[in-house]
Amino acid sequence: MGKLFLVFIGMILILSGCLSKNAEELFPDNYCDTTNVKFSTTITQVISENCLHCHSGTLANGNPQVRLDSYDGVKTVIDNNRLWNAITGASKQMPPSGMLPDCPINKFKIWIDMGSPDN
Repeated sequence: MGKLFLVFIGMILILSGCLSKNAEELFPDNYCDTTNVKFSTTITQVISENCLHCHSGTLANGNPQVRLDSYDGVKTVIDNNRLWNAITGASKQMPPSGMLPDCPINKFKIWIDMGSPDN
């Protein structure tokens, strides 16, 4: 009976340790935080990690390109659906290295559905 009680207490301690962690810590590969999506944090982070190495200036031949280094640039391509079509693969896939994972695409969708605010 004493061993069973100690095993029971041990299980409670182990489980309570798991419960104190948030979902992102427990399941980092399967967690997508889509709460509080903002341009200034969420969207710019995705763009910075996946787009700015190509979309932050002028092409070598002097021609302008799609600029995603400002809210106005992002808003322009959001309003004409070019960015959404590119990240979902409906048109020329961006980034060219492969489609974005579902989580950043879901974050863009939420932000677009909110009206693409500059927040």
